[in-house]
Amino acid sequence: MNLGNLLKTYLEGIALWGLLGILLRGSLGDITIILVFLLALANLATVYGEPRGYLVRTLAFLSSSVVLLLSLGGWVKGILAVLFLFVGLAYLVSYPLYRRGNDFLPRNMLGVALAGGVVGFATFYGPSSLKAIYFLDFLIVVALTWIAFVIGKYVSLRFGSGNVVAVDTPPTEVGKADSWLREAENAVRQFVEYTNKTPLVVVVSRVAPRNVKNGDVERALEPIIGYQPDLGGPLTPVWLRLLYMERERRKRKQLVNELFKKIKAW
Repeated sequence: MNLGNLLKTYLEGIALWGLLGILLRGSLGDITIILVFLLALANLATVYGEPRGYLVRTLAFLSSSVVLLLSLGGWVKGILAVLFLFVGLAYLVSYPLYRRGNDFLPRNMLGVALAGGVVGFATFYGPSSLKAIYFLDFLIVVALTWIAFVIGKYVSLRFGSGNVVAVDTPPTEVGKADSWLREAENAVRQFVEYTNKTPLVVVVSRVAPRNVKNGDVERALEPIIGYQPDLGGPLTPVWLRLLYMERERRKRKQLVNELFKKIKAW
């Protein structure tokens, strides 16, 4: 696990949840910073992938819910506590279900959050109409901003980069042709389909001709080794994440083609 990537992802989560903390700091009070740091853990789920990422989000949302429940004072805290409780429990239940091929809850997590918000509102809301209006207005603005972002991303991913990228045939003139071809095809498949870099790096390093300097091999492999997939953030809906995945798959194909061009030059 790349520590630098973990830290970068966590800081992005702090920035995201920090914005919410700033907007609600009047209602959250002294626990605002604690909540931001706890909720930012949810962003690390994108690094761990499914289903381990579900447990990371369970920790983030359930711990945040506990902090809110222990410091209750105001209906905003109560609503958020129940909302985070619903989401955290949904991710916890999703972990064993995922191993059975069921990912219904993660695909519908916005609905789970909405249900939690409604239950929390019905449980903790008091007769303070102005505050209720302000809070609902805030939720509407956030929802509209998120919808606009999702639509923009969808249009960009769906229509902005639709070129089909084919993977070139591995260069058989390097090393022993038959052995290289079989291993290279498997290594390419592992990288393009599953983001597994190791087989490709090992094959290229092992079959490089003796007259090629180590520095040239390292430079050729640098884009492969440094590649990190971008699958969106924790609020990215599943259907948009699928477009992210397809874009990243095309990017991996392009990286492989560029690598083969460098190898052919050896």
